[in-house]
Amino acid sequence: MDRMSHEWGALTSLDLLSTNALQAIVDDVLLATASRHAIIAMFNEDEGCLEVTHVAGQRGSHALGQRLAIDDSFGIVSYVAATGKTFVTGDVTLEPKYRKLFENTVSEAAAPIRDRFGRIVGVINVESDQRDAFGDIERETCRTFAKFAAVVLELESRQSRENALIKVGQALASALTEESLISMVVYVASEMLHFQAASIFVKDSASHQFVLRGSTSRLKSKVGEIQYAKGEGCTGWVCEHGEPIMLQNPQKDSRWRGLYLEFPGDEIAAFLCVPILINGKSEGAIRILRRKADNRFLENRFTEDDLALMEAIAGQVASGLQNIRSVERMLKSERMVAWGELSAKSSHMIGNRVFALKGDVNELRYQLKNHPNSSQTLMEIAKSLDVNVSRIEEILQDFRDFLSATQLNLSWVNLNDIVRETATEVFPRRSKVKLNLTLEESLPMLPLDDKRLRRAISELIENSLPYAGASESNKVLNISTRLAKTGPNDKNWAEIEVSDRGPGIAQEDKTRIFEPFYTGRVKGMGLGLSIVKGIVEAHGGTIAEDGEPGIGATFVIRLPIAERP
Repeated sequence: MDRMSHEWGALTSLDLLSTNALQAIVDDVLLATASRHAIIAMFNEDEGCLEVTHVAGQRGSHALGQRLAIDDSFGIVSYVAATGKTFVTGDVTLEPKYRKLFENTVSEAAAPIRDRFGRIVGVINVESDQRDAFGDIERETCRTFAKFAAVVLELESRQSRENALIKVGQALASALTEESLISMVVYVASEMLHFQAASIFVKDSASHQFVLRGSTSRLKSKVGEIQYAKGEGCTGWVCEHGEPIMLQNPQKDSRWRGLYLEFPGDEIAAFLCVPILINGKSEGAIRILRRKADNRFLENRFTEDDLALMEAIAGQVASGLQNIRSVERMLKSERMVAWGELSAKSSHMIGNRVFALKGDVNELRYQLKNHPNSSQTLMEIAKSLDVNVSRIEEILQDFRDFLSATQLNLSWVNLNDIVRETATEVFPRRSKVKLNLTLEESLPMLPLDDKRLRRAISELIENSLPYAGASESNKVLNISTRLAKTGPNDKNWAEIEVSDRGPGIAQEDKTRIFEPFYTGRVKGMGLGLSIVKGIVEAHGGTIAEDGEPGIGATFVIRLPIAERP
């Protein structure tokens, strides 16, 4: 019990902020529409209905927790949830869809709350005891507040996913066996992310079959027994090809076989399976399923967010398996400390953004009380909310890049093409900085992860741009490639150099700048150069800062040149 309390404790503050924000929204829409009652009702996927989660208005608390059907002919709130249409009526006695929720209601208006994929996740509803109390202004007001509610719910969803990644990351750091790592991932999938079914398959080195190593529901008892061959069914296809599959109504897919399922195949509404890749080779897969809903209006398909999250988790699992198989226990302990720091840092930064969002909601409440018709102010607040959500997305992207830095997918590529294209994409079009690009044309093709190396180069360019030069006429950024050797009998290396004319790096900081969380910037988590270091070292290379303090910074990446088979 103590362990569970500790694991879920990190969620408490965000849950409270989200609840307070939604309550502020329902309070303010009540004032903005001069209503008698206002509610927010959210989809309850487990029960297949709507549940009233927030209420405002006198003597309206009895509605809290009430469950409403999702139906296009039974109740106005239910109709809006089923159809996604905003609804306004000036006399509920003339409306056959009306079902009483509050006494003395005469006028009613309701608008759907949609997530960023357009799916309906709830309804905001206001009611008045006056005839024809609501018109076009109130209709738009409900829609506006529904959008604010959607932003709050999106933030809550992102934080839940962030916490899931942190939990898997902590398991990655602390797990001493593959079983303990897989058990934590299954726990996260079922308990924190509320997936209805989740299973993990890992390649057996002897049989080359993909064996069930962890699962929820009825497959728990089959761990170690069930296995897929390459290409067998959708799961085997993912294991063979190393590519994800996301399907709605998977039974219609030609690869479907219906083998070894967590619940009967005809009950499956959505299927998502992602590969576990180690050094570009498939070592297994993570599969999640959703059951068909009893209510035809409930949409429970997987989204691109689900796919991105599961790929990130699969990347963590791959890293964990690799560590457990090849890294000494001491290195694992150091990794655990790094994960703890990462968790604390990211939670702190996201917490700051949540605090800013709460301030926006408070400002919204003030404006609605004192300037209810100020649409321009409302739009400015909405823009501020968008900015803070974008900042959280940037933090999460840094987090994902830190996790996946060492997971490579190698192919033979032209290093100069990567450097040239990355510099062109990253360098500002109307910059006052001059770009000097000097590329050694005799460089051979190299086995590189194109995507990861572009990330590393763009990080160095973005770091150097602000320090390109002290004066307007002396702003220069130099980027070059060349062949090099460390000694007469040593192998050849390809080097990438990025240099500026800024203040440079102090001697005592030349190694510290590559450590996680070390940063001289206000913005960011301080993971940029540590991500670059991880990417370069995963390629068997090195990176160092070789500039002179007071003259400029010079970052040199060295990559080994291998003979092409």
